[in-house]
Amino acid sequence: MDREVSTNQPPLTAPSSVDDTHAPSPSSRPRSRLGPLIVFVGGVVLMHSIYAGDSGWLKPIAGVPGNDSFYHIKMASLMPQVGLLHEFPWLRFCYFTDQGQAFISHHYGFHALLVPFVKLSQWLTGDELPGGRWAICTFFGLVLVFLDRLLVIARTPWRWLWLALFVLLPFQFFTRHAFIRAITPSLVLMLLILLLMFRRRYVWTAFAVAVYVHLYMGGVIFGPLIVGLYVVAMLIVPPKDGRNPWRLAVWVVAGWTIGIATHPYRDGMWEFLRLQVFGTGLSPDIAVGKEWKPYNDLWWFAQMSGIMLGVWATAVLARLRLGKPANAEELALFLINFAFLVLTLKSRRFIEYWPMFCMLSAAYLAAPVIVNLTEIFQRRAKSRAIYWFAKWGPSAAVIGVIVIMVFSPVWQEIRKTSQCEYDLPAIRAAMDYLQEQSQPGEVVFTDDWDIFPVYFFYNSHNHYVVGLDPKFTHARRPDLWERYVKITRGQIPSDVTLDIPGNDAKVVRQPLHVSLEDIREHFGANYVVTDRDHKPLAKKLAEAKDFTELIYPSTSYAKSRDAPYLIFRVRGERSTPP
Repeated sequence: MDREVSTNQPPLTAPSSVDDTHAPSPSSRPRSRLGPLIVFVGGVVLMHSIYAGDSGWLKPIAGVPGNDSFYHIKMASLMPQVGLLHEFPWLRFCYFTDQGQAFISHHYGFHALLVPFVKLSQWLTGDELPGGRWAICTFFGLVLVFLDRLLVIARTPWRWLWLALFVLLPFQFFTRHAFIRAITPSLVLMLLILLLMFRRRYVWTAFAVAVYVHLYMGGVIFGPLIVGLYVVAMLIVPPKDGRNPWRLAVWVVAGWTIGIATHPYRDGMWEFLRLQVFGTGLSPDIAVGKEWKPYNDLWWFAQMSGIMLGVWATAVLARLRLGKPANAEELALFLINFAFLVLTLKSRRFIEYWPMFCMLSAAYLAAPVIVNLTEIFQRRAKSRAIYWFAKWGPSAAVIGVIVIMVFSPVWQEIRKTSQCEYDLPAIRAAMDYLQEQSQPGEVVFTDDWDIFPVYFFYNSHNHYVVGLDPKFTHARRPDLWERYVKITRGQIPSDVTLDIPGNDAKVVRQPLHVSLEDIREHFGANYVVTDRDHKPLAKKLAEAKDFTELIYPSTSYAKSRDAPYLIFRVRGERSTPP
């Protein structure tokens, strides 16, 4: 029986070199196009299931998750009418460069991709928000397609097992990708760059890097990072097929340079990246969005990522014990995994990228070990049934477990967390009323900076004071930001001392008196909108009857104090704010 099995069912052959593993000949390409289509549909359905939540797959879904999602959909909706904006009038006190009023749209390429989805959604449903969800479902399907192709070119055994393991990535990976942001298409470009490099398509790699720069300005950093680590890996582990890492480097530098030179916002690019990456991201000096903060509880992070970390650690240990030295592709993925893990521990937002590279690194490192173990098991199989179990049993078992996991409490939490948190009917009613009562361009003072996107989505008739990122105001006007913080918290009147860097690099201590009237005198606002989370400010406004008057939802604060949103009109003449 052993002889029959080994003769008629030849075991898998372990790759013998870098050439065999990662530089396949044309004959090793997948023959069927059905596999990628199945994978793509699976990714689309998976993301749609996240959006659907518990409401049922065919029922309409209200809104989109996150804050910035509304901003991106609105920008895509406006793009055919306004083109590429070089000033952003909707935010009066946000500065994207050190001088002037220039606007830097670091997502303009993503907005261009959203346009057809948003316009189609508006035409079919009368609502632009579903178009954002359709776009992310499409991009998420492409993520799985390129993951699958990377497994194919490596001839990874149990490929469907690795695709099934995808749903066991940390739950915040999925909740981040549910946002209508450039996160998912950015990961698509990263995986495409890896695929093109591993297949030695260096000219196309350069083109992909240039496109990445236009899609999302973070590509200016992430593209060279991924390519650079692969070049380092090729220098450490020289490939046997004569590939020259310097040829790849030259082509990619050319593509990266062309991408920057042709970018419509290239003039303010470096100022913006310095402000966004270091001012907000890696070294913030004020309170910023939670996504930029590190994981304070590393044990909680380890539990959330435990399955993937365990798989990767097992792959590393098995390779060290049973495998041969890593080739350039395996080493590159190891380095990329480590780099993004460090970024994730520094700022939790990078959970949107790291788990994918962790899984790819594990799959590539484990591939030769799995092949050798499978060959040994099949050679010793006593029957055909045992042979086929050795070949397909693990994949079938894991897929079954994954199907169960999709309906587990973890995935229920993913669906729950990925729902829209706003009371959209209430916001829309308030914004409609505000548009009816105000003139175009009149300024609205909001009670928080991160509420701007949803207000902007429903009301681009008015202008606002701050939004998108606190650092866009604080970097140039720390005094104004301090006033905004005190007012929105209801801590007024108050006297504070502000440390401002002087011209000679010495810190200048500046006394600051903050009052409710700063809303008019320093921000030039005509209206103030508050929600239930900012009742101290609403109370101050209601008591200052000579300064503001409540106009929505009624003129009585006693009757309206618990309403979702209150609108106050600012009395008196407004001077031009400094």
